This record gives sequence, C-alpha cells and structure tokens, in this order.
Amino acid sequence: MSKENEVLLNEDIRAREVRCVGDDGTAYGVISRDEALEISNKLGLDLVLIAPDAKPPVCKIMDYGKFRYQQEKKQKVLKQFQHLFFLPSKT
Repeated sequence: MSKENEVLLNEDIRAREVRCVGDDGTAYGVISRDEALEISNKLGLDLVLIAPDAKPPVCKIMDYGKFRYQQEKKQKVLKQFQHLFFLPSKT
C-alpha cells in the first residue's frame, strides 16, 4: 500500500488529542485519543484518522470494513462504465 493511501486505525493513531466526529455526524469535539478509542470500542466501530495534517488531527468513528467495501464497489462500477465516457479525439 502506498504511503498516501495508508489509513491509520485505532491504536496506530499516535496523536495525543484528536478532533472526533461520529459516523452519524455527532461531534465529540477535541478529546484524547484514548477517550476516542473508548467511545469507538463501546460502539463496536473503528477510529479512523481522516485528516492527519489538521491541528488537532481529525478522526472519525466508523465501520472501516463497511466503508472500504463501499469504496471498492464504487470503483468497480466506475471501471465498468468507463468505456461509455470515452470520446475519440477529432483529427
């Protein structure tokens, strides 16, 4: 996996404090990483770092497996219909 596509989950997140957002849009505010992990564990979800360069870094509580599945599904559909949008160049 390339460095730019690498996603940090749960204990891999090294920031002490994070801005935490729930999957349903709930804003938990700036909390400690441990507190964010505790909330995500209670909900049975993953803590995903989505904006590492922000101050403080932004994390989202979500089902990462489901999120990845949906992204892969979208990519397959786009790839299937990619030939429909091909425009030959005029010479």
